[in-house]
Amino acid sequence: MSHILYDKLIEYGKNGKYPFHMPGHKRNDSMLSGMDPFDIDITEIADFDNLHHPQGIIKEAMDRAASYYGTDRTWFLINGSSCGILAAINSVTDIGDKIIIGRNCHKAVYNAMTIRNLKGEYFYPEYVSELGINGGYNPEILEKLLRENKDTKAVVITSPTYDGIVSDIEKIAEITHKYGAVLIVDEAHGAHFRISDKLPTPAYKLGADLVIESVHKTLPSMTQTAVLHKCGNRVKEEEVEKSLGIYQSSSPSYVLMASIDRCIDVIENYGDNFMGKLLIALNNFRSNVNKLERFYVPGKEIVGKFSVYDMDPTKLVICIKAQAGDGKWLSDILRKHYGFEMEMEAPEYVLGITGICDDLSQIQRLYESLKEIDSSISYKEKTCDAAEFELTRNDRAMSVYEAQKSESVPVKIEEAQGKVSGEFLYLYPPGIPLLVPGEVISHKLISQVKEFKKMNMNINGLADMENKYIKVIK
Repeated sequence: MSHILYDKLIEYGKNGKYPFHMPGHKRNDSMLSGMDPFDIDITEIADFDNLHHPQGIIKEAMDRAASYYGTDRTWFLINGSSCGILAAINSVTDIGDKIIIGRNCHKAVYNAMTIRNLKGEYFYPEYVSELGINGGYNPEILEKLLRENKDTKAVVITSPTYDGIVSDIEKIAEITHKYGAVLIVDEAHGAHFRISDKLPTPAYKLGADLVIESVHKTLPSMTQTAVLHKCGNRVKEEEVEKSLGIYQSSSPSYVLMASIDRCIDVIENYGDNFMGKLLIALNNFRSNVNKLERFYVPGKEIVGKFSVYDMDPTKLVICIKAQAGDGKWLSDILRKHYGFEMEMEAPEYVLGITGICDDLSQIQRLYESLKEIDSSISYKEKTCDAAEFELTRNDRAMSVYEAQKSESVPVKIEEAQGKVSGEFLYLYPPGIPLLVPGEVISHKLISQVKEFKKMNMNINGLADMENKYIKVIK
């Protein structure tokens, strides 16, 4: 019997590369000691409860989680945050309702729009052109959108972003509720915020009604584990549970549920201590890197600009100020020559994810590696304009649902200008659509795609795996 994938994973685990990427447990044996998944992989047998009808040990575990987070209810998710996003939107909308969504939301939000045939209004974040990243959401723009769309049922936003940018959730919640809508926050990348008061305040403490967090992204938990929090009385618990019954597997993994429960026990008892040490190491890392000529890691200095309300210090956005290449170039050097596997490379930067399971000496080694790279490359001004990678404000010809249901034909991407897209196009990670079905393909978008292909960025979403053709509405 062939075990190619398994063998490949075992080989990767032994190759010595250090992970500045998800999952948050970082394969740290001291955090995962004694947890053999095969020993605890069972089904709904006597005395082990049922996730879809919790009355015993699973209910107690979720109640403990709610007590730790300070929420009215917390549900375990074993199908990732994507499942929680789908369930959250499903629980507060009817077929054909209108919602306002952050244009930089994860593709799961757009999938919910397709499934429910929702009308969507886009809420664009500001853009930090000098860094090539999305900033925060301007609450004043949201108020204008809600004033013009008073039939909005829900507002769905992402905070923090993949890059650690946090928006003013308290103000956004206040405005959302003023117009009778529900606020759903995709806080997938902020599951660790509860650990320390030195981190941004979690959305569920600032007025959000439903909040989704991926415990696997930054905490000691297995991939695909997440939680869904409910606060306040604007959303009915039974609607959330009914929706989770649709989107969660009918054979929920006890391995994953145990991983969530154990993770919460670890962070409740040891998280603050570990996080304190991590933040000191990260503060030193930022200070040292920002003395280098060619690299810069943004921190609290951008708070108050571009609608950035706060910033997650555990995200390392390593920007290239003066370069001999782009983000992929730097990521490749770090991987091939220094043994670091980063989370993502973008045109202007590479992203590293850190957490309480990190070996702090590796953070210092990353700085030393950047210092060596900085001194060994020749100076060259940037050859591309970061503003070219801002989210394109595409015109819309039809809803996502209508486009998905319409007949489409493939055409060459360079010949698609002015046509209506029949499929998604996004960079992965993080899975934020650059183009959504029903949107008109612009010259700017085609130029972006050419640049991304030139930089060997990971373009996903198109049926054509070579990314030469895109399906357009016939």
